[in-house]
Amino acid sequence: MVSEQTITLESVTKAYGSFKAGDDLTASVERGGVWALLGPNGAGKTTLLKCMLGLIHFKGRITIEGFDVVAKGKAARGMIGYVPQQPSLYNNLSVLETLRFYADMRGVKRARITELLEFVGLELWGRASVAALSSGMRQRLMLAIALLSDPPTLLLDEPTANLDVRRQLEFRTLLNVLVSEGKTIMLTTHLLGDVDQIARNIMVMNRGKLVATGTTNELMQQLDLSAQLYIELEDQATTDKAMTILEKAGAKDVSIKNSWMVMGVDPTVKLKILNSLNESGVAVKDFKVDEPNLEDAFLRLTGEADVN
Repeated sequence: MVSEQTITLESVTKAYGSFKAGDDLTASVERGGVWALLGPNGAGKTTLLKCMLGLIHFKGRITIEGFDVVAKGKAARGMIGYVPQQPSLYNNLSVLETLRFYADMRGVKRARITELLEFVGLELWGRASVAALSSGMRQRLMLAIALLSDPPTLLLDEPTANLDVRRQLEFRTLLNVLVSEGKTIMLTTHLLGDVDQIARNIMVMNRGKLVATGTTNELMQQLDLSAQLYIELEDQATTDKAMTILEKAGAKDVSIKNSWMVMGVDPTVKLKILNSLNESGVAVKDFKVDEPNLEDAFLRLTGEADVN
């Protein structure tokens, strides 16, 4: 029976002297989808990936697809495809030569190379030297290398940090295809757009600690983040009546700004609040909503801002 957890962390700690890049990290990553390891630069994200790969010594226990990365390191690494933030490639080799080198080293049949070149969109660049590739192409080549042995789990370290917007979109499309094929992807990022666009679940790190885990909506509910609701009434003379109705319906901190009534509301009940005005005979001329977003949650979780 295949485990539902592709990655497990048990009290993982990595210290450099008195500084803890990973501080008693315990979590599990369920199979399938994109998991974003989110945090500011220096939070410990890359260190955690290196622990998962067995590249550095740590205290605690990590398993990949059920294999302990220390006791059964070779088997665990065989379950992983890894794309580092800075591609490490041989500039004097061609794209084809690069893939053949890694395929031979891993015992992968060369027929797999043609398939992967087409998948990452480099089929016309096989004879080009690695030195001639753009940043986006080099990143796609690294993804092809990571996929050579068709691993079930991918670890990607800041995969779109050095790409322009167009290349970021192309890379996200590739990841969505991999997810549809059943892959589990963990990516580190400090770019919130990556998370909003492709991640199913989020793990937030700050100063070596795991400070939150969940979906975007779960994190916002956990932090009690409010949407800002703006309402313009047909008749300004009904403002006092509207304010009483809104407060009873659950609106918070109702105030008046020019012709707008402004309030905080739970994002899940904003329509209920609007309907309470209609049911009480108060006509609404216009309304707009500013939803809470991942940036608000991130700043609250990392203590970098006070979100109202």
